[in-house]
Amino acid sequence: MKTVTHRVKFILYLILMLISLFLGGVAIAYRWEILWVLFFTLLFALFLILAGYVYMSSQRDSAYDVLRKQKAHDEEDARRRIEYFANMSHEIRTPINAILGYDELILREYNDPALRQYAYNIRSAGNTLLSLINDSLDYSRIEAGKMELFPNEYDLSVVIEDMMSLIRPRALAKGLNLKGYVNENIPRRLYGDADRLKQCIANILTNAVKYTEDGEIDFSVDYEKIESNASFDNQEILLKVAVRDTGIGIKKEDLQRLYRPFERIEEEKIKTIEGSGLGISIVRQILSLMGSELQVESIYGEGSNFHFAIKQKVVGSEPIGDFEQTYARSVMDKDHFTISFTAPDAKVLVVDDAELNLAVMESLLNGTGIQVDSALSAQTGLELAMQNKYDIIFIDLMMPGMSGREMTSRLKGTEGINSDTTCIALTAGARQEVRSEYKKQGFADYLLKPVVFKELESILLRYIPDEKIVKKSSFSAKRKNPGLPVLASEEKFQEALKILSQREA
Repeated sequence: MKTVTHRVKFILYLILMLISLFLGGVAIAYRWEILWVLFFTLLFALFLILAGYVYMSSQRDSAYDVLRKQKAHDEEDARRRIEYFANMSHEIRTPINAILGYDELILREYNDPALRQYAYNIRSAGNTLLSLINDSLDYSRIEAGKMELFPNEYDLSVVIEDMMSLIRPRALAKGLNLKGYVNENIPRRLYGDADRLKQCIANILTNAVKYTEDGEIDFSVDYEKIESNASFDNQEILLKVAVRDTGIGIKKEDLQRLYRPFERIEEEKIKTIEGSGLGISIVRQILSLMGSELQVESIYGEGSNFHFAIKQKVVGSEPIGDFEQTYARSVMDKDHFTISFTAPDAKVLVVDDAELNLAVMESLLNGTGIQVDSALSAQTGLELAMQNKYDIIFIDLMMPGMSGREMTSRLKGTEGINSDTTCIALTAGARQEVRSEYKKQGFADYLLKPVVFKELESILLRYIPDEKIVKKSSFSAKRKNPGLPVLASEEKFQEALKILSQREA
């Protein structure tokens, strides 16, 4: 529309110019022959100008068409790439779900030290593979401009605990000293995208361990009030995360290359170290969405310090407290697996086209007393749902024939006994797509593969009716042990575990 308006104005200007010149010619011409020569000369000049303008406009429009087509092609290419990675993610996550599911069962049921060590190694390798898949998927999403944040209320202590649990075995395996500092006054309940925050921290911590052969990793979490109010109510804080290592360091001239995707600094020197070269680039993009940026200081040959600060809303004023004590208890809980409840009167249906996935779900639910039915197709699942009343129905999203979404739609569209039953999406897809779509598809919640019992347990406790839940006194509930040593190093952490074990005895 703007182009048409500009063209009309241009033509009007030319006509006015022609009229002005013609009137000027009349004023100065004494003979009609001269006037006619002047008129036709100007008319020819106008024709040349208009012809040139039309030609340039057609060239410009042609260039615009080329750009529009190129943009449409790029967008379609990006969409197909995301779709490809999403499908690849699903196909790879499905067998990994079985591998890590059975691995968790080994850790739950066997106490043999060698067997448990093998199981820990399997879990570490599986999680590394999942990390590479997620990085590839996230980078394709960034290229397409589809990266989003999904803020929600979260427990900061759980985020830090997950990060310590992730990195501690890797640091110990290399003989590194892992130090931790968490300001005990940080508000525990915050509002933000905890998954993306964990992704940033995990990438930085993992890199620190990868590129440090000896010495230590120092992981700290601190905060700063944005306003000077005494109360945390309706306030924002600046959450400050830092990871310092004594690794190989980065040359000053290489710092900018750190953010380039698919590029690894000093490739010859680090060729034996695993990695895709995408981690820090993705961290930078995520922090940009959060209104922050990654800061790096490094001395080549001595180590690096990666740190960032993000604004987070405070949901509750309860401080995080002595995190070292909480983490020590958590480690002991994981070494002494317990199920916190039973529900013998509850009944669930699991629908998945992979028999291994059904077996994993049934095994994970073993010990809860929950009655479990399973179906290898959506059609079989619908038939079972017409005959039996369930408290929860777990439905895989991607199944041949009838999809999980279609099954849920049919289930909700009937007046059967399960038309109002809670449906949980089982998916091997990426968390971002699931979080934005599962409610639109009729699901109450979702569970990502590989299924982790802690997350499964949370879903069960949330949606099984309270009257069917029988709580058990858990191992960790008996502990009331203030005053554990500060977790300043692995040596101190082992001391904390020893003291805690003695007090529990």
